[in-house]
Amino acid sequence: MTAQTQLVGQNRRKPAPLGESHFMTFGRAFWLTVMLVAANVGGGLFVAFVVPSRAQYLSSLKEPLKLVCMLGAFATVLSGTPLITFLSVGWFTRYQEFQNSLKEKALSAYLQRFWSQRLIHALEDAGKLPPQLLEQPPSSETWRIVADKNLDLCDRLFARIYHEQYGLSPFVPPFAILLLMSYAAAGLIGWNSASANCPTFSQATCVYGLSQQLLVASLAGAFMFVVSDSVLSIRRKSLNVSDVYWYSLRLFLAVPLALVANVLTGTDGPHTALAFSLGTFPVDALLKIVRRMGFPQFTEVDKEENQPDKLLTLEGVTLPVVATFEAEGINSVEQVAAADPVLLSIRTGFPFRFTLRLGSQAIVRRHFGENAAALIPIGLCDVVSIYLLVKAADGTTSPQLPAVENVEAVLQDAAARLFPADDKDQRLAVVKMKFRQIAAEEYTLMLALITPLDPAL
Repeated sequence: MTAQTQLVGQNRRKPAPLGESHFMTFGRAFWLTVMLVAANVGGGLFVAFVVPSRAQYLSSLKEPLKLVCMLGAFATVLSGTPLITFLSVGWFTRYQEFQNSLKEKALSAYLQRFWSQRLIHALEDAGKLPPQLLEQPPSSETWRIVADKNLDLCDRLFARIYHEQYGLSPFVPPFAILLLMSYAAAGLIGWNSASANCPTFSQATCVYGLSQQLLVASLAGAFMFVVSDSVLSIRRKSLNVSDVYWYSLRLFLAVPLALVANVLTGTDGPHTALAFSLGTFPVDALLKIVRRMGFPQFTEVDKEENQPDKLLTLEGVTLPVVATFEAEGINSVEQVAAADPVLLSIRTGFPFRFTLRLGSQAIVRRHFGENAAALIPIGLCDVVSIYLLVKAADGTTSPQLPAVENVEAVLQDAAARLFPADDKDQRLAVVKMKFRQIAAEEYTLMLALITPLDPAL
């Protein structure tokens, strides 16, 4: 065997850096459908061979089995089809939204800002970093230059990170759990309704003494929430892995909520209506109700003393936007400025460009506080415009940079708006210092590459 043949054999045995494959539309649809069918087959076998051994009172198993299998199939298809459609088709639309914004050096800048260690390790594994660089201290900037020259590697690294965080694999466990919970919930209704021991709709069933109508109302409300919320999230392209876990928990809590409704009201009509109403509530809304009932001492004074940072001060933020951020644990401007915009956009469902815009404003507000709102009328409330102003002040000219006329006048106007009571020279010096700090931040450099302005301006 020649040396060249040995080298070729070694290259074939060595996996390519960041080389991996993923299911595309047809493959995803096929395997997710297989999971749906498997859940129905497994549920049917469980009902046929396990449940009858504990249900000796049934005179005939034929009709209950038919009803359980039929309702189970209907429930799993109803709850699983929207997810299959999203993961097979809509998921790629969301992925392309990020790809369209993070291109070439913009993607490299994003990885350098939020995934620097993964990027360095990927460059090392690919043999792109020279050996002498590995012996230098971590503060060396050479690896950034190498990353900008290996944009194809950055594309593959971003694809791997995105699939790890939001790909098919993270969705598979909660999807399987949701199918099983849907089948179990539907099977519970079918078995009780066909049972000879519970012949009437209002008679107590074998499920903690709850009536059939109470079970149906509570589980119907839970199914209504699961399907409607999943369809709405898919429509907004904001369905997350955590949402699917919440759906499973919501179905699991249907019976306990029916017990609560049975205790709170005494007649069939009110407690059935209450059970259905509670079933349509999302889990976070139920948690708020429980907290209010369990902690009545949490008064308006406590709320005023523990108010979160005012996200409403960011331009474009409304109360629903604040509620979405708070649901994801983001309740301060500083958190918006420090968060990974891709992961934040995935978690909230907001458009990627909108998330970048909020992060840009948050950085300016972090440097100037509430006074940053004074920069909105002159268009300096985001980091890209400040970055271009600093470049113009330094005399940096480029065909890619829009021209800025009378830079000194703009700086003086900004200083007067930010610090109207301070000395003229002092406030101008402070503003120049702050603007240069903003322009030097990694987030700013990333946004300058992602959202460049029209150079013809």
